[in-house]
Amino acid sequence: MWFLYTLASIILMALVLYTDEHLATSNKLPEGGDIHTKVGSVLLISTLMSFVGAGIIAFIVKDTQLDPYPMTLAIISSIPMVIMFGSYFYLLQIFPVSQVGPIFQISTIWLLIFELFDGGTISVNGLIAMAILMYGAYILDAGTFKWQVPTKLLTWGIPITGIAAVPMYMARVASRYGSSSAFSFYQLIGIGCIGILIFIFAKRYRDGFLYRIKHQGKKFLTFSLFNEMFAEGSVWLGNIAVAIAPVGAYVSVMNGAQSLFVLLLLWLFPIGNRSKPNSYQWVAIALITIGVILLERK
Repeated sequence: MWFLYTLASIILMALVLYTDEHLATSNKLPEGGDIHTKVGSVLLISTLMSFVGAGIIAFIVKDTQLDPYPMTLAIISSIPMVIMFGSYFYLLQIFPVSQVGPIFQISTIWLLIFELFDGGTISVNGLIAMAILMYGAYILDAGTFKWQVPTKLLTWGIPITGIAAVPMYMARVASRYGSSSAFSFYQLIGIGCIGILIFIFAKRYRDGFLYRIKHQGKKFLTFSLFNEMFAEGSVWLGNIAVAIAPVGAYVSVMNGAQSLFVLLLLWLFPIGNRSKPNSYQWVAIALITIGVILLERK
């Protein structure tokens, strides 16, 4: 069952990544704007829309009660989530989504380390599947089959993915004490509250957000609304998958298959020259898919 939840999660996130590429490349700057203004526009809409996601979860599951300990974990997990969002949007201003998305698979290694320290285990087949998937993610980043000095993307990706693994691990720990859906509800509430604080105190972020509302109002809000609904749905399903998977890192590894769906979307509906898939990316996706199949058959 965890496999199906994860599959639904990665398909939704693939749609999010595709839309993020469109939002990043069509991001206009206000007078005196910079990269922070660009990032602020998408970071604020992402965090503020979390209230919508929390409302949808509350409507669907009805019961969002949670004991104090898992609720605290959920709220605290919103902090690394927002840091991850911001880092992702900064990277997306420099690199195409076909590279930024896969690099987050490094979070698998971090999550596995967390779980091993917590008494978790992993099979040999699982390790082989992870190695194949990680090599595929590396090829997507490097554009070569040979080892080379890590790029900026990989150098920045290592600490960022460590942060990204923290809320996944918190979701797994919290699942021992309560509902994964309730955890996602309070996590989204926390993300939304951080968004309000960013809006109040981060002027350049606020300027970029208000500029896009004024000049790209309907298009920006419509894209963002659907995008955040898919993103929050993906996180919700991912939290459920992490809670019931034999090893939480399996879910993180399977997220590598997002790249397959993203490249298909970019191939069918291209967004500018920088996002066009190349032969190395297709080979990398094949490796990632093989790794997913091996993992599912562990």
